[in-house]
Amino acid sequence: MNKITGLGLCLLFFTSSAGALDLGVGVKAGTAGVGVDLSVALSKTVNARLSLTNVDETLDEAIEISDADNSANVDATMDLGFGATGLLLDWYVFDGTFHLTAGMMRNDSKIDFNGRITDAQVTFGGTTYNVAADFSDPNLSGSISAGESFEPYLGVGWGRKAGDDPGLALSVELGVMLMSPEVDLRAPTATNPANQATLDANVDDAESAANNDLSELEMWPILSFGLNYAF
Repeated sequence: MNKITGLGLCLLFFTSSAGALDLGVGVKAGTAGVGVDLSVALSKTVNARLSLTNVDETLDEAIEISDADNSANVDATMDLGFGATGLLLDWYVFDGTFHLTAGMMRNDSKIDFNGRITDAQVTFGGTTYNVAADFSDPNLSGSISAGESFEPYLGVGWGRKAGDDPGLALSVELGVMLMSPEVDLRAPTATNPANQATLDANVDDAESAANNDLSELEMWPILSFGLNYAF
């Protein structure tokens, strides 16, 4: 939650300047996590908005890797972090609560996992391994990230804008964020060090296959509900 803590410090700074600027703040929760919006009025109907969300959770889950050339089952501990960073413009088309949103958003969501292979035999990159004989450490670890760069974002929403009469209002936002998911796998430790390079290459093949499967996931839906306040 470090990102949200930092946002709280930003919130204190912005609210201290409320007398000089038309500002709005909001709290929200949705498909990109829990977080805060900070808005400033650029004109009567246009707001600039910084959006930061985050939520962390740890789960114990069974992971299955299965395709033509790869097969493994892993009992893993997964550290999940869902969040996004948005640099957005809100256009209040009718000078009311409805707005169109465009800007850039980075999907900060990531899953780190580490677990023990439960199979007697596994296949990576078309090569089959006997887990007890071929691995001195049968742990498989890695990560799945949703993207590392800012991508275009489009959405619609309802809520009080910065510059309105002071007050509290419900907010809703619907949108679509582009993303570039990526899998990173780290191979188990080979019993014979001379075989480690081959094992690493086979796991890299499994990683490439997973990335090919994920390449079709190009969009992340955004749905959030919250409260916002205009100064």
